[in-house]
Amino acid sequence: MHPGGIATELGRHAFSEPGSIEKFIAELNAKHAAAGQPPFKLKSVPQGTATSVWAGVVAPADEIGGRYCEDCLVAAVLPAGEVSLVSAGVRAYALDPESAKKLWAKSEEMVGETF
Repeated sequence: MHPGGIATELGRHAFSEPGSIEKFIAELNAKHAAAGQPPFKLKSVPQGTATSVWAGVVAPADEIGGRYCEDCLVAAVLPAGEVSLVSAGVRAYALDPESAKKLWAKSEEMVGETF
């Protein structure tokens, strides 16, 4: 599940200089405009929480279980090479069960715990 880019105070830790988030979005939108894509916009907090609520309360569990969700939908799996920082959809490797097992094992190793 991915909430998308949300306009919260969390961003203050991601960008060190005042106005850097706005600059980043302006640069991103210039690239989008050149490619004929719609502009990127930060979501409000209610918009950002909508997918979590949808997935947890509304969507049928048997249809979304183990799937990647965004914008209150199950996301499309993207072909390699067609993704950007803000592309809608999910990369195929993110859904690979073997990669998930390796990541879990590495995480346990890093924290020194087994769950």
